[in-house]
Amino acid sequence: MNWLRGIAIATVLVQGCSAALYGQFSDKMKNPKEPQYAFKNPQTLQTSIDVRDAFIDRIGEDGFYCRLPAPGIVVADTPLFGEYEKVTDTLVTPDWKQLKPEESAVFYNLAGAGATEAQARELFDVYAHQWIVVAETVHWWENCKNLTLKLTPYQRELAGVRVALAYWKEHDPEVVAKLTIIAAALDKEPSPVPEGQDVPTYFNQHYQKDSTGKDYLWMQAQILKVALGETPERTVIETMNQLK
Repeated sequence: MNWLRGIAIATVLVQGCSAALYGQFSDKMKNPKEPQYAFKNPQTLQTSIDVRDAFIDRIGEDGFYCRLPAPGIVVADTPLFGEYEKVTDTLVTPDWKQLKPEESAVFYNLAGAGATEAQARELFDVYAHQWIVVAETVHWWENCKNLTLKLTPYQRELAGVRVALAYWKEHDPEVVAKLTIIAAALDKEPSPVPEGQDVPTYFNQHYQKDSTGKDYLWMQAQILKVALGETPERTVIETMNQLK
C-alpha cells in the first residue's frame, strides 16, 4: 500500500502547487515597474478582480471555458488605460492616482467644463475598471483559443467590443449609458485619420504603437459607435459564438 500512499501525497503536492500558482497569477502579481503597488490600492485591485471573475463566470454559463487560469491583474499605469499582455498573461489596469497629468486631463475634459475630480474619476473608473477589464478579458479568452492570429487588430478589437457591449447591456446598462456619453464627446474631437484613409486602416497602423491615451479613446469610440449601430442587438452567447 506504500505506492498508494505515495500517489496520494504526490497528488496533494501537485494540487497545492497549482493553487499557489493560480493565486500568484490571478490576484497577487507584482508590477515590475512599481513593486507591490497593487497592494497599496486594494480597492482598484479588488474591483478589477470582481469584474474579471463575474465576466468569466457569465460566459462560463454559456459553455465558454478556457484551459488557462484567469489572467493575473497588475495595477500599473498604461497609456491605453488598460490592456491584456499576452506574454505575461496579465490584465494591466491603472489606478487614478497613477495617471500622468495629461492622462487624467482627458477624463476631466470628457466630464465637461468645471468638472470636479470625483466626476472625472467616475468616468475613468467606468471606462478602465469596468469596460476595459471586460473587453481585455475577451482578448485573454481569444488567446486561450488561439484566435488572435486570425484577425486584424481592428477586427479583434471590434469583436471584443461586441462581447463587452452585450455583457454590459445585460449586466449593468448604466455602464453602456456612460460609455455612450464618453463616445459622443470623443466623436466631437477632430479626426486623426488622414484624408483618403478609413478608420480600420488607421487603427491597424496605430493601435498600441504611437497612440496617446486620448487617441486610443477616440479609436475605441469609433469602434463602439459601430457596435452600437449594429442590428439586431446581439446577446452575450451570440457575440462569443462569433469569435469561433
